[in-house]
Amino acid sequence: MIAGGHFFVDRSNHKKSMESLDKAKDSMEKNPRSIIIYPEGTRSVDGSILPFKKGGLVMSMNMGVPVVPVAMCGTREAMKKGFKLNKYPLELRIGKPIETSKIKYEQRNEFVDEVRNSIINLKSEWYINNNQNNPNKSVKN
Repeated sequence: MIAGGHFFVDRSNHKKSMESLDKAKDSMEKNPRSIIIYPEGTRSVDGSILPFKKGGLVMSMNMGVPVVPVAMCGTREAMKKGFKLNKYPLELRIGKPIETSKIKYEQRNEFVDEVRNSIINLKSEWYINNNQNNPNKSVKN
């Protein structure tokens, strides 16, 4: 992955994570490319969408690159925590790009919430479309 230009954020402490993001920004400036971030940081126990970490999204604001919200649907049903695989169809839902070039640093919390809410909406739409026969199930956010 390193040879492919991937970078990793050290989440062991705040200072190291900020250093990791600075290195990532430098790498992106030298070699522009699309990146994938997982702002939740980890899976929730109950399927709810956890609060987002700001680092990768703030980096996109600083660089003025758009963020495309993506929801990976069906993964909870396909793979239970502990890596037990189940046969289940997966669906990738892609939202509308969110421009970041005019977002100010002071607006970062609202921006993070906008991205998170967009993903919650994508997952909710998928959930409604795939669980119409079970009114007792609801999407968690």
